[in-house]
Amino acid sequence: MTEPQELLGDLRTLRDRTRADRRGFAFPLLLFGGLILVAPVLYSPFTTVIQQGDGSYFIPAPTGPFPQFTPAPTNVEDPWLVGYYWVTVIVGGFAATAWWYRHRARRLGVEADLSVTLIAAGVALAGLLVGPDLLRLTLSADLGLYSAPWLNLPILFGAAALSAITFRWGSRPARPARSRSVAMAAGTLLAAVAFAALCVYFRSFTQLIVIAVGLLALAWWERSVLLGVVATLFTIASVPANHSLWYWDLPNLFSDLGWQTPYGPAGHDARVHAWQTLLIPGLLLVGGGVIALLTRHGTRR
Repeated sequence: MTEPQELLGDLRTLRDRTRADRRGFAFPLLLFGGLILVAPVLYSPFTTVIQQGDGSYFIPAPTGPFPQFTPAPTNVEDPWLVGYYWVTVIVGGFAATAWWYRHRARRLGVEADLSVTLIAAGVALAGLLVGPDLLRLTLSADLGLYSAPWLNLPILFGAAALSAITFRWGSRPARPARSRSVAMAAGTLLAAVAFAALCVYFRSFTQLIVIAVGLLALAWWERSVLLGVVATLFTIASVPANHSLWYWDLPNLFSDLGWQTPYGPAGHDARVHAWQTLLIPGLLLVGGGVIALLTRHGTRR
């Protein structure tokens, strides 16, 4: 082996070792997994039921400032608490992740720039909170975009394709700094539009999709197969948590296994429904975090 080849081999070894030392994704997996698993405690079933004649009915509570995070109809006692909890989980969770990586960077002396992950999560959150309403008001005030796939789907796929092309164009090293900045800003805006169009088809637990976007971006930055697999499985589990595929979702799965959702005048028991919906996604993240810890300790030995 020639000296240049040996030098290249040493550089690859050093790069791989630095990347392995930098990895700290067990923390965000355990953090988000734990926060998801404790969330059903906040889904207190709606108890205010009005009796009228031989029947009864309930008046749904106001959805609060974040209706994207509450069931529809609103059959939880405090939708404001649920909404603010999930916003805190997303914003605080990724802020804590950034702090964790910076802390590890100072301690180990390795680079830890999570800007891609934070931007991806921020774009997804912004697209979720304001995007669908802006699209509806701008394009179809009288017709919901859910019922207008001929209008919404071209926006979804067109914005996603243009975003990918723009990011690809702007990421080339030969581009001037100003052109790259403009391309990144345009690509980010297009990505937010695409995610907003996607969120039209989701309900109640769209926060899982936002977390999934951030974890997928983190997996790309980490170049980690394990994190990529966990984030992908989490994303797959988050889809039936937000959309009934052929009238099938995660609560239906548990119902088929014998864990029935109680029903009352206010509809299904919101807390049990939340447990059935969040259990599998939360356990996937916790399990991935435990595996990450075990494999890291094994590598150190």
